[in-house]
Amino acid sequence: MSLWKRGRQYWTDFTVSGQRYRKRLGTTNLQTAKKRERDLIENAGRGLLSTNEQGPKRLSEAIDSYLAAKRMRCSPRTIELEEERLSLVKKHFGDVPLMAITATAIANFQRARHDAGIANRTINMDVGVLSRVLKSCGRWRALAEHVRNLPERQRPIGRALTAEEQKRLFAAAASNQEWEHVYCAAIVAANTSMRPVEVKHLRRCDVDLVKKLLHVRRSKNETSHRVIPLNTSALNAVARMFERADMLGHTEPEHYLWPACQWGNFDPTHPMLKWDTAWRALRDAAGLHGLRFHDLRHTVITELAEMGVADHVLESITGHLSRRMLEHYSHIRIDAKRQALDALDAQRGRVLPSNGNGNGDGHQAQGQEINAVVDVPEGVTSQSRHSLTLSGSPPSGKLLIPLSRRDVRVVEGARLENDCGDSRQAILKHLLS
Repeated sequence: MSLWKRGRQYWTDFTVSGQRYRKRLGTTNLQTAKKRERDLIENAGRGLLSTNEQGPKRLSEAIDSYLAAKRMRCSPRTIELEEERLSLVKKHFGDVPLMAITATAIANFQRARHDAGIANRTINMDVGVLSRVLKSCGRWRALAEHVRNLPERQRPIGRALTAEEQKRLFAAAASNQEWEHVYCAAIVAANTSMRPVEVKHLRRCDVDLVKKLLHVRRSKNETSHRVIPLNTSALNAVARMFERADMLGHTEPEHYLWPACQWGNFDPTHPMLKWDTAWRALRDAAGLHGLRFHDLRHTVITELAEMGVADHVLESITGHLSRRMLEHYSHIRIDAKRQALDALDAQRGRVLPSNGNGNGDGHQAQGQEINAVVDVPEGVTSQSRHSLTLSGSPPSGKLLIPLSRRDVRVVEGARLENDCGDSRQAILKHLLS
């Protein structure tokens, strides 16, 4: 019988009737650990304690246990992505004991995937899901300090199309009948901010053509489920997919508008998985090489943000969870920024003549001084006038104050310090009026 600490918690290792038990006591207190150890030994003597409570011993069993627990709290799409990554992990490691998965074995896995031409980001995703499996079995702590992710090349977070690029894209899409399903999907995405997976999983029962509403019931996470009103462009595209479904005989409410298709055979009970071939041909025909379908989501969010749509409305339409995610998708263009700042200048009434200082007719010579006189009430100061000289473009200058009045200091050209009583307040108010 032995008692020891692993990390901060106590563990026990004892043998009863020839059976060895190794259990985590779940406490950091020594006295509590001793009491729990005695209880475990007593239960083991009564046959109430099994020897296999430590969890799975092999990789396949650990993966099955991990996915079973995750299905209760994650969306089906998340489970699909996890299964896709774990299938590659199992293909490399096989059904090995968990003890065989060491830091060296994981490094060899990274090297093999890298030599096969797989991107570092994808490899890091594979290692990430493996780490979560091992963590669920309590075997990741010993490896965490020895496993390093591969460096990922930083790329732009997305692309927002200009009006001219959108026109080229949709014109090219409409020119080929074989691209109709991708064309309609692009129209819907560009007018609703829907993700590709959300468009592919649309069913007939998810769309109300009369009320012009679309229900997103399948997304990357549960919190992105939402109701989106359809504008005219999106409504026409969805109506065209309804007509297409009717022609194919896909009339049940549960049938998908973008059904699975293999070798020309449609299956409306399953959603389309990929449209990569048609999308690549479409974007290349429009001269938009490298454009992702997901960039349509970036585009619509950027346009809504530039229009000044309130954040809470934008988040409700797009299904975002935080301000950080909103900023990830919003690519405010430089022209919109310039217009906003120009509008600020105009609102403040501070737009200066483009030709020097100006004298009312737009012909003021560059560098010529402008003499301005500011009258101050005689009861405020012993001097009836203060001179303000401005020169240059934009005008700049310094307020001239007699030595006898130097207790009233000048800050930023014409702002007087407000600690000299009511008389100073009168001067400041008069100067800024």
